[in-house]
Amino acid sequence: MSTSHRRDFLMGMAAACATPIAARAQEQRPPNIIWIWCDNLAYADLGCYGGRVETPNIDALTKEGVRFTQYYVAHTVCSPSRAALLTGRQPFRCGIVDVLRPDGPSGLPADEITIAEVMRGRGYATAAYGKWHLGDRREYLPLQHGFDHWLGLPYSMDMLPTLLYNDNEIVDRLDGDHVGDVTERMIEDAIGFMDSHRDEPFFMYFSHTLPHPPINLPEKYENPDRSLYENALAYMDEQTGRIIDYVDANGLRDDTLIIFSSDNGPMLNDGNTVGMRGRIRDSYEGGIRVPLIARWPGEVPPNRTIDDPAIAYDVLPTLAEIAGAKLPNDRVCDGQSVAGALMGDGVIEREAPMFWVYFDNVTAMRDGDWKLHVAHRQRALDAPELYNVDADPNEEHSLTDEHPEIVDRMLKAIAEYSNQIPKVWSLQYPVRDEAKRPSGVRRE
Repeated sequence: MSTSHRRDFLMGMAAACATPIAARAQEQRPPNIIWIWCDNLAYADLGCYGGRVETPNIDALTKEGVRFTQYYVAHTVCSPSRAALLTGRQPFRCGIVDVLRPDGPSGLPADEITIAEVMRGRGYATAAYGKWHLGDRREYLPLQHGFDHWLGLPYSMDMLPTLLYNDNEIVDRLDGDHVGDVTERMIEDAIGFMDSHRDEPFFMYFSHTLPHPPINLPEKYENPDRSLYENALAYMDEQTGRIIDYVDANGLRDDTLIIFSSDNGPMLNDGNTVGMRGRIRDSYEGGIRVPLIARWPGEVPPNRTIDDPAIAYDVLPTLAEIAGAKLPNDRVCDGQSVAGALMGDGVIEREAPMFWVYFDNVTAMRDGDWKLHVAHRQRALDAPELYNVDADPNEEHSLTDEHPEIVDRMLKAIAEYSNQIPKVWSLQYPVRDEAKRPSGVRRE
């Protein structure tokens, strides 16, 4: 897409959608939208999901809003999961199928349309904070993808160089004494952004670096009665509470939709999946089912759960409908809006099955309560595994032999879906920094 055509396209994206929610948003100021998520937070790490650590600030959102019990990320690792959320598309459509590494040649393509661009076309001020992980070359950074401002890191905290960016410029190297306070620095800047734009709608994308290792906390938050991971959860909740407190104390409470989630399942054994099988890189429930909480007083009914499944690429069409913005119509959008369920009866009627893809292979499919696994990461399974995940969320009892007709139907759907997945070629490039492992992660 040329620059001029892209500009014209984005300028036209504020046209009203044909739904009552979107029409109402066109008639009045649309809400502020704050998306907050963590890096590798497990499904049940939060107190409101049964976690062992008290997370009172985030838990309070559920009392005043809604908690999803079957919300999924679209991929099992960071970069593709984030690409799917921001674009509303399967990550293979964006060309991002695995974790991006420092100094790599690839990133989120220029012709992808992100939530930030959709919102900016509707008149929103936009800002990103924290981990980006969608490429570290200038053309891949947030300011080139619809954000007016960014303070954060291009990668995970365990990758080198661990750099802090302000917009397109490197402003700090995070090591030693500079690491532990990075969350507070970003929170303070985020509060400043909200304060500067409180008289206009804003979209803020806040991506915590926690609880992904290495966990670096200010010394005063290192409670010896808890594990380091538990301390990280408590600290993350406290800092998230500062965003919520600003909204509530400055007249923005009724005009702001706050959403909290995670980018994939846990890396560490500390992460609490309440018995669900799998972790990061696994398409079993523990690797892809994560918390999702939303609060918007007066619009989202309080103290409610949504038990129907939703997935990360639903977020863009949902927020577009709520904001009264129009989705791109020149590309495949994999998600569906769940705004009606969020703000109404809580019922989601899925329009299409969910598929999880690792590199260029489907690993799992969910259709209704049925979930079929055909591969584990890059390796095909010896035989398909069929689970009723509503009755068996831990995926302990395969029902393949009991329901061959369901297996055959889902295998045919997987084969048909696979026809649109492009071949993934391995791209090798050297890591020349002696402080890094070949993966880009710092050496211990």
